[in-house]
Amino acid sequence: MFPEPLERLIRALERFPGVGPRSAERMALHVLRSPREEVAELAVALRDARLHTRRCQECGNITLQSPCPICEDPERDPGMICVVEGPREVEKLESAGIIPGVYHVLLEGLAPREGAEPENRALRALRERVEGGKVREVVIATAPDREGEGAALLVREALQGLTVQLTRLARGVPVGTRLEYLHGEILAEAFRGRRPWLPDEEA
Repeated sequence: MFPEPLERLIRALERFPGVGPRSAERMALHVLRSPREEVAELAVALRDARLHTRRCQECGNITLQSPCPICEDPERDPGMICVVEGPREVEKLESAGIIPGVYHVLLEGLAPREGAEPENRALRALRERVEGGKVREVVIATAPDREGEGAALLVREALQGLTVQLTRLARGVPVGTRLEYLHGEILAEAFRGRRPWLPDEEA
């Protein structure tokens, strides 16, 4: 058994995604070995990230201000919404410079294994944006893996009955690959090759 403060730190670190007991233990011990100045800097960074960032009221992306700079950009095409799973995908697509429209970030887990419901807040917000009447195309840019495919199906279900064109990134995106790891040229080609997504089509 470790001293109680260290045990508490280990338990706190275990709450992070993908961090098991052994990893949490190694991280906690690293904190103890670090200079006090670095630990204080980490504590301030954690506090500031939690207190000063927020979700954009329009697209749901992580931002310092709401609406975010992308949503406020007058050069963007509000008639095209690119649906992505998280902020990292926005960063990747933006660095590739291929999306002329705006984004909608799901952020919350939509995979069936996580017990997500179709009435997810992000899905309701997306439907409301489309119901506004200015959106002509929704580009589904979720990853071609199990979680991404599940999210895509829920997005399509949430938009049923609305007059909007649904498209998906071309299948040039390797199956099982997260968008955040793809080269910009691959993403650009996938975006250019997007196609209509028919209601009776498999995800």
